[in-house]
Amino acid sequence: MSLRGSVFLLMFCSGVCQIPNFGCRPGTPYSQRPFYMAGDVLIGGLFDIHIYFKTEAFYFSSPPHLQPRKISMLLEDFYNFLSLVFAVDKINRNPKILPNVTLGYNVYDSYVDLFRTVQGAVRIYSGNTKQFPNYNCDKYSVLAAVIDGMASPFSIQYSNIFSIYKHAQLSFISQDPIQNDKRQFPYFYRAVPSEKTLYSAILTLLNYFGWTWIGILCPDDDSTISAIKDIKKMFEEGGGCIEFIKVVPAINNYNPERIMDIKYTIANSTANVILVYGSKNYIYYLEQNVFISTIPGKVWIHTAESSFRMLITLNYTHINGSLHLNMHKVEIPDFIKFVQEVDPKRFPTGRTFTTWWDELCQNRCPFNSRRRNCTGVESGRIIDYSHCNLRYTAMSYSVYNSVYIVAHALHEMYQETLSKRLGDRNKLKFQDLKPWKLHRFLKKVNFTNTMGQRIYFNDDGIPTGYDIYNMAYLPNGTIVSQNVGCFSGDGTSGKQLNINEKAIIWERTFSKTPRSVCSEKCPPGKRKSVFKGKPVCCYDCLPCPEGEYSNKTDADICTRCPEDQWSNKVKTACSPMIITYLSSNDDIGIALSLMVLIGFFLSAGVLGIFIKYQNTPIVKANNRHLSYLLLTSIMFSFLCCQIFIGRPDPLICFSQQSIFGITFSVSVSSLLAKTFVVVVAFNATKPGNNLRKWTGAQLPKYIVLSCSAIQVSICSLWLVISPPYTQYDKKSEPGTIIVQCNEGSVIAFYAILGYFCILASICFVFAFLARKLPDTFNDAKLITFSMLVFFSVWVFFILTSHNAKGTSVVTVEVFAILASSSGLLTCMFAPKCYIIIIKPEKNQKKNLVTRAFD
Repeated sequence: MSLRGSVFLLMFCSGVCQIPNFGCRPGTPYSQRPFYMAGDVLIGGLFDIHIYFKTEAFYFSSPPHLQPRKISMLLEDFYNFLSLVFAVDKINRNPKILPNVTLGYNVYDSYVDLFRTVQGAVRIYSGNTKQFPNYNCDKYSVLAAVIDGMASPFSIQYSNIFSIYKHAQLSFISQDPIQNDKRQFPYFYRAVPSEKTLYSAILTLLNYFGWTWIGILCPDDDSTISAIKDIKKMFEEGGGCIEFIKVVPAINNYNPERIMDIKYTIANSTANVILVYGSKNYIYYLEQNVFISTIPGKVWIHTAESSFRMLITLNYTHINGSLHLNMHKVEIPDFIKFVQEVDPKRFPTGRTFTTWWDELCQNRCPFNSRRRNCTGVESGRIIDYSHCNLRYTAMSYSVYNSVYIVAHALHEMYQETLSKRLGDRNKLKFQDLKPWKLHRFLKKVNFTNTMGQRIYFNDDGIPTGYDIYNMAYLPNGTIVSQNVGCFSGDGTSGKQLNINEKAIIWERTFSKTPRSVCSEKCPPGKRKSVFKGKPVCCYDCLPCPEGEYSNKTDADICTRCPEDQWSNKVKTACSPMIITYLSSNDDIGIALSLMVLIGFFLSAGVLGIFIKYQNTPIVKANNRHLSYLLLTSIMFSFLCCQIFIGRPDPLICFSQQSIFGITFSVSVSSLLAKTFVVVVAFNATKPGNNLRKWTGAQLPKYIVLSCSAIQVSICSLWLVISPPYTQYDKKSEPGTIIVQCNEGSVIAFYAILGYFCILASICFVFAFLARKLPDTFNDAKLITFSMLVFFSVWVFFILTSHNAKGTSVVTVEVFAILASSSGLLTCMFAPKCYIIIIKPEKNQKKNLVTRAFD
């Protein structure tokens, strides 16, 4: 037994137990029992028919049960008791269940009060209107089981007491999963599903409307706090967040500061949906003190098993859109007829019960003394919220099933005992039975009730679903509570939610179905970025980086595209990358190819002119064979550019840089040979100079061959050690695969450039020194200018290539080759062609000052 239960029991005993007068007192034990019917076997009951609520603060200056309180009758809960009476009457008239045995009941009102609950429990066991713990004063009946209609905290306290007496306890309200533990609650059974099904219904409802940002109000008791922890965990695992959890008093213990704190929290919350979790009694206290239904702009989700008559306040306008989860109702055949025709004299008298009967019929429904026709119609006006129009509640159906469960278990136990006594009914008395053994037969209960529903116990109680009600205030002043959907499922599988969303009347603040989210959903193409220190539902939406995508809403991360694909513009999918290279079909490729052709044909034309006028002095000057070689190498320099234009394949990549390097080496070597010939030829004519031996016709050839051979050696070594290869560059340009040639060895590449730059430097020095030699056809000046152009172009290439990416690198190199080749062609041969074609009179031998070597 818990400490709290022990304290109440001790308080109770201290007030009623007198040691000298313990035990059963004389007198008829049945007198003055308000809810009693005699029988061979009794079904006990603890029902919340009235409710206490305080009129001023508790100071405990006197025993709690003597504190000033007001009593209010829970009008709809009286149906639960009537359902028990109806079921007992039906069973007693059924010859197939407990034949020759009369079923009775002994029910006490718990007043939603733990003290009254303990007091009622002891009275049920003692069989007297006075409580005598550990004494059974009822000599005429035997107690079989107790049906309780209390909220989970009270039901758990009652279980702790009841386990002492080993009687079966059936609850038609308590859903706390902790009571599934048969080691702790071996005699507890429930005629409703456990709270796990309710959790599932709540979460499915929130998920249906996309409400991921909610607040929670709950009473301050261990059972509910445990339930809220489970709901919070499941809700957050499903992607939801809770803005606040406000714990309200579990009893009617409100003060102005607490009321203002609750109102402030709700009114200033950004969540539009508030889950009010707890039994109807706590909700009743909350509404009576805080008037939560007057706070606008909120959707209230109630879990209280109630018709919500108690929730109405003087201001109805803000109750619109509130949703209530009630266990699925099943109409009990003939129950309404029973209620209409039952004689009120069978039940307690007094102001509160008279009020109930008045509510049922007088002034609201057509009435006569014996037959009531509660149609809900009076003078054409629909009675929308009188409990006479409720007909019954889901709890009444659970009570009805509970009575039949006990009856079927008693029947099986009776038959088994009778068979052991060989059918001698006269020797069998129910007092001889062992009621604490009833739970063995309860476990085996499996029958189909009069409504066609199969009744049996599983680990979570009796499976059932939930109805969803919408409470609204109509413009004509009518309050309606309409069924707008249902949830079916056992909480773990087969869950299904059906809602008629169009039938829901929302609070007037909302023009359409309300939304309740901390942040709007991130569309595809973006990902969530959670704010530091805030719940995961509060986030910003960031676009996916290049090369990544998200194709779903509220993606946590963006997914990287496959290696050969790239994200589209909106980052919602990947598409194959564009393969690019310096193509001859592109504008730049076409322009470069056209320049290659022009340069090639110009070089070929100049070569043709030189061959045609090969015997003229200007062609013969400075070695015409070197001029032919130079023009041929320039032609090939132009042509080698075409190797760089087009899709690179392994063979092209392997050879393009080597061909370019060797071709340019031949060109620069030819210029070096020309320069050397000019210098040697001039100085050889001076008296006493011994350079004449170097003026032979074979010298230029040796220069060209030796200088070119070194470049060929460098290229060969490069191709052997680290040859160039085809590379697919996916990083330089997003979404593009650049097919290009990788040099393999950058050192070797710059060694080739460096080598012919060294040759060009030597050539420039010699040409610069020989630029003023007295020769009309002296090539030194032309070579000097051509080397200046050559250096400028390749310095520009080296500087630009470091910053260029992708096809730009190839474009710059091709442009450098074209520019340097054009520079050599123009600087070296344009002046000579001008003389040959335009000024032929200057192309005379008499104009030669120095000797030309041919």
